[in-house]
Formats: sequence, C-alpha cells, structure tokens
Amino acid sequence: MKRITIILVSLILFSCGTMAQQKKYVSYTVKDGETVKSIAKTYHITSKELLQLNPDISKNLAPNTVIIVPNLNYGKQEVKQEVKAVNGDKKLYFVLPKDTLYGISKMFGITIEQLQAANPQIADGLKPGMELVIPKPGSTEINPNDTVTYVLHTVVKDDTMYKLSNRFQVSQSELLRLNPELSEGLKLGMTLKIKPIQNGKRDHSVSNENKVGIENNVKVKRGAFHENFNNSKEINLVVLLPYNINKSSDSTKIDNFRKSNSLLNVVTDFHLGASMAIDSMRNRGLNVKVKFLDSENSNQKLQSIINRNDFKNADAVIGPLFFDNAYWLSKHIEAPVVVPFYSKSQSDKSANNLVKVVPEDQLLQSELLRYLEKNYQGENIVVINDGKSVSQTKLWQVVNKLKAFNNVKNISVVKSEYGYISGGKISEKLTKSANNWVFLISDEMVTTASSINSLKSLADNFQITLIALDKGKNFDTVDNNLLGKMNFMYPSIDFLDVDDAKLNNFYKTYQDKNFAIPSKYALKGFDITYDVLARIATMGTLEQGLKAGKSARFSTLFNYDRDMLGSFENHGVFIIQYNKSLTPVILE
Repeated sequence: MKRITIILVSLILFSCGTMAQQKKYVSYTVKDGETVKSIAKTYHITSKELLQLNPDISKNLAPNTVIIVPNLNYGKQEVKQEVKAVNGDKKLYFVLPKDTLYGISKMFGITIEQLQAANPQIADGLKPGMELVIPKPGSTEINPNDTVTYVLHTVVKDDTMYKLSNRFQVSQSELLRLNPELSEGLKLGMTLKIKPIQNGKRDHSVSNENKVGIENNVKVKRGAFHENFNNSKEINLVVLLPYNINKSSDSTKIDNFRKSNSLLNVVTDFHLGASMAIDSMRNRGLNVKVKFLDSENSNQKLQSIINRNDFKNADAVIGPLFFDNAYWLSKHIEAPVVVPFYSKSQSDKSANNLVKVVPEDQLLQSELLRYLEKNYQGENIVVINDGKSVSQTKLWQVVNKLKAFNNVKNISVVKSEYGYISGGKISEKLTKSANNWVFLISDEMVTTASSINSLKSLADNFQITLIALDKGKNFDTVDNNLLGKMNFMYPSIDFLDVDDAKLNNFYKTYQDKNFAIPSKYALKGFDITYDVLARIATMGTLEQGLKAGKSARFSTLFNYDRDMLGSFENHGVFIIQYNKSLTPVILE
C-alpha cells in the first residue's frame, strides 16, 4: 500500500497514494514456516518487541495470522513508482517491502503467470529491492485455461485451503494450479477459480458452488428509507478525525485498538472509506463540500478548531472518532455530530445533536430476546454458563427474561466445572418431544469448545438450536459445520453480503486505488459517510433524515431513534441463524 501522509495545511488533502506508506506500523500476514524470531529479524526488531506490538499472539505463529510490524519505509522519502522502458514493450519495476505478486500483477494489468515468466528469479520468492521486468499486457502467451468458464469463490473470514478443498471436492494442488497467487496465502476478498464448468453447465455435485462462505446469502429487508436526492442542495460535510499530523508518531494508543491496530491505521482506513463514499455521491450528482480536520484526540485542539472554523453551515460532522471528544464537541456547536465508534460511556451522556452510530451492547441481547419471545412455540430451554462471576449478571438477566415468555414450559441452567461442560449434564436437560433452545452465556474459550463438542454428539438425537448473545472471539476456533448442524443463532450489528455486486465493485475499486483489501474500518467509513449524505440529500437535514427509517449499507444496518436522554441512537441489529448448508439467514 502506498504511503499515507495527511497534510492539513490550508486544509489540502493529498492523494491516498501518497498517504499509505506514512504509517509507522503496517499489517503483515504470516507465511507458512515463519516464526516470531524470523519475522522480527526481517523487520529489525527483537522478538520481545514484536510480541509487545502483538500482545494477542503466541510464539507459535499460525500461517495466515495477521500481525502488526514496523513499516520499513516509515520516515523515508517515497519510493517513486516510475518505471523504465525496456525494448519498447517492457518496463522495470522496483519491489517494495509490502509488494506481492498478486498486487503487482493487478497494478500493471497482467497475469501472475506473465510476471513469473518474465522474471524466473522470483521462483525463490519476492524480495524488496528486486528489479522486475513488467511485460506488456498480452505480450506473453495466454494460459488456455483462461478461456474456460469456472466456478468462482470469493475468500471470506474462516476460509482455509483445507476447508475449501473439502467443501468443493477439489485437491489443494488443483486449487494452487488454478490460482498461483495462493502461494502467498489466502487473502480476504480474493476471487478463486475452483473448477471448470463442464459444457457450460455448473457441477451440481457442489452445493452453493458460487456462493461465498458463511455470509453469502444474507438478504436484508430494506426499511422505509428511500433515497430521492435533491441534487440542487449543497451539502457541507466536516470529517473530523485524529490524524495527529503534528505529532512525530502515532504513539497514542487507544484501548479499543491496541491489540490489532495503531490509531493511525484505523484513522487512515476510515478516511479512505469515507472518501470513497464522498466520491460516489459526487458521481451521482450531489454537490458535496467537505473539510477534513485534525482533532488530534484533544478537546483543546477541538476548541481551537471551533475558533477558526464556522460550523453554522455544516450539515453534519462525522467524528471525532472517540465518544468523549464527540460529546464535548456536540455541546459547543449546533451541527449534528456523528460518533462512528462505540464507547461504554455513551449510555450516560447525551445531546440533541449527537448521533450514536453503534448500538449499545445491551441492545443486541434485548433484540435477540424480543425476537425469541415473539417466536416462542413451547421450546425446551437450557442455559449453559461458565459459573464465573463476570457472566452471572447476564445469566440471570437472560433467565428472568425467558421466564416472562408466555406459556414457557421449562428452563434449566447448566454450569461448568472448571470451565468444562459434560455431555451427560446437558443431555439430561434435553427433550426429544420439542426443539431445544440451548443458550451459551459465556465468553470463555474452554466452556465454548466443551459445550459445542458435547452438543455435537447430541445433535443427532435431539433437535437443537444453539443461541449466543454474540459471536465473539470464543467462536473463532469453532468449525462452522458444527454451528450449521446446531442451527446457531446470534445477534449482530454487522454482516457482509459478499454476493452483492455493489459490494464486489467496492472491493475492486478500493483495491485498484489503494492496493489493499478494505478493512472493517474502511467499510465503516464508507457506510457511515454514505448513509449520512444520502439522508441529508433526501430529507434536507440530517435530523429529518434520521427519522426516515431503516437503511442497509455494505456492512451496517441503520435504524435510528431518540434514546431516553435525547440523542439519536442506531438500533440496527440483525438476528442471524446458520442453516445446514452454512448459509446464514437474516431472521429479522
């Protein structure tokens, strides 16, 4: 990804290509065989320093793990991407530390096979500093397989080579042959060739063959909000983020992001997504005027910004990034202030012009229980808990709500012993005469794993629906096939319908512009900014727009209402359930 440097002198924003390399830290995907020691040596730091940058990893790194490493180009002048002509139809390219064969081939519009044929030396691996010959597009022989129509699959979270091989009944070597870029590892958003479609017909032995992982068939019921833009209106937008351009580094770390992201990485990605939303709206004919301002994560800086800028004509302010700063700003200006990220303190603070984008944690639980109460039909209810004090409040909140269901027949509570749940303790609470709703009220990895392992064998003899208050990290190592077998249900504020043509176009456009796959922060930047602009353009003001009903964007559902304290709060929550084919269904 190119360097990212955001200069706010005279409020001029330089190109995204210049900005990317200015990050002090960048993400890195671990390759097979790499260790903490070998990666630390590559990036000129100690193993201890690498582990401090990534406190959530162990010394035994698994392939495809995404970690944070120092940016080798940080503080250096940008390496120009200029290339020299060679024999009139070829070029030379200087390899940068973050370059991949896939990224270079996309950059120059050639295939990986063409790049490898022109540069035999890269058979031993791509290394920074290499000079590559870039052939003219179409100058080498085209692989005849490219004329064949293939079953395609786009890589999503939880995909592995093993799972893809089993799901589509093809060998891993065949996947590598059809997709040479896999030699660099699976990457989110990759489109893979799976197998040829024989005689123009799909191979129906593969179910959902062109679907994409567990999020492929999520269908959202659009709400009452209908876009009807007034293109004559000038929209004045302020994007106020902690770019921290006056600081020597992004040393300020926020607890929310310490484990996997530096603050600058989050801000950069959110900014890129927001910029794409603004460009999209302008392409649709909207007259959008935007100011990008640096909040520096400081109320003192915010006061200085207020003194130097007139917010009276602002239709909306997106940011500051963190709630306390945004709440302070909302008390000092009249324009709507949109808070992109969640804070535990947001439930206690409010202002009429404050817009809370992320729902309260409690809302997910409430919406799940509301849905279940509406659809209760005499199910047998079993609640599993780890027995730890931190989860007891949630346990009894859920149990008391369940007891209030009309005609509830039976509720049993099973607590773990030292984290483990035996199959016998669960089976004696299940019944064959009705569906069994099994709630898992725990964030513990051991309790989660042991509960699901016990339920796995019981699912052949009992009708089970496994229910959780969220799909947290305790489910990261759980096989999705097991979740599908147990009709797993949970509430969520995010989803990606990766079969959506518009989403795929967004991914392609983002990658073409930034040479990186959009992160969840880039998607949030796009969704929030697009939704704000669409509501203003349709209803005239953001306040009226927020009252206009539900809207679904790429990864977020927006459904605003006033909270008890007067702020607008997003109540957009999805109730998701896996089916036997691992296709999640949006129940509501």
